[in-house]
Amino acid sequence: SKKFKMVDIVIREGGETLPLLIRPSAGTEGEGDRSAGFLKEWVRANRALIDQKLLQYGAILFRGFHVTSGVEFQEIIQEYEPELSQEYRGTSPRKQIPGTEYVFSASELPPYFPIPQHLEMSFLPSPPRKIFFCCLDPPTSPGGETCLCDFKKVHDQMDPKIRKEFEDKGIMHLRNYKGARTLITDPTMLKGWQDVFGTTSREVVEEELRKSGAEFQWRDGDSLRIVDRGSAIEEHPVTGEKVWFNHSQVFHWSMIPSEYYRIYRRLGKLKYLVLSWVMWLLKVILFTFLGPMRVGFHACFGDGSEIPESYLEHIRDVMWKNMVFNRWELGDIVLLDNYWISHGRQVLMYSSVAVCLMGVVSTALQRQP
Repeated sequence: SKKFKMVDIVIREGGETLPLLIRPSAGTEGEGDRSAGFLKEWVRANRALIDQKLLQYGAILFRGFHVTSGVEFQEIIQEYEPELSQEYRGTSPRKQIPGTEYVFSASELPPYFPIPQHLEMSFLPSPPRKIFFCCLDPPTSPGGETCLCDFKKVHDQMDPKIRKEFEDKGIMHLRNYKGARTLITDPTMLKGWQDVFGTTSREVVEEELRKSGAEFQWRDGDSLRIVDRGSAIEEHPVTGEKVWFNHSQVFHWSMIPSEYYRIYRRLGKLKYLVLSWVMWLLKVILFTFLGPMRVGFHACFGDGSEIPESYLEHIRDVMWKNMVFNRWELGDIVLLDNYWISHGRQVLMYSSVAVCLMGVVSTALQRQP
């Protein structure tokens, strides 16, 4: 049908291919060509093309369509990926969008809190295969970009000696979740285990953790410690290319001050340099007095030895060199291959609404212990 061809597929200027842009054709007229209903029909008719482009580019941005609600977003994505998941074992607080089953706020963290680059739930044995974002309330102040990064490039551009050490030793991700009676000593202990697993039953939580192969321990105050060990580098399940695939740059204690410092270098605003110093001092104090096993989250080598901070700084340098900053516009929809294109959030002064849903939790990626 002719109407299904009425879009333009555009590669960004300057040779940057991330993300691939799909927008209403510049030569079309009429409200129907930009409506959420039209996009829903186009996605239904072009699922194979979307699969092909997502595998080729890793990220697709639909822009210029009139998508204004979480319900419309969910209906459009279900035409492409009918197997969606509500399961979320990440560390950020989220809220479900009214009227939807699978759409949640991308994060309820304060807008001034940086979210570094990561592949969603890469610390778990079976992370989501694809994730999807939509902007319902674009930011009106500077910042707030959901930046993207090619983690194949991160793997390839890392110092070979550092990469080899991660390959040999693997990675250990540590998470401490608060309970109902937990005395909070680390502000990065963001969520309770009841919120993460959607239950108040220890037995249900233990069964899920045993199935995933995670180590766990109940602690004082009904808190829960979870340790996941695995490889730091994985092969993409379709292309076989190697990908930097872990949360070390997120969970390591140095994350917050390091991200603020890079934001300061990018924006030149002194307040972010001050925040970097303050957070560095706070994290050093917490890490010194609590130790690595009692902070909210942490990452080290798979054998339990600490990752040198210089290694993490190098990895973050590579990521920031490859990051793509896209300013949100109302109705934007972004599709990501979560097995090689990472995402993160830049700080902003005032909150805005970007929502997220995830494709089926895939077992295609067989993590090695």
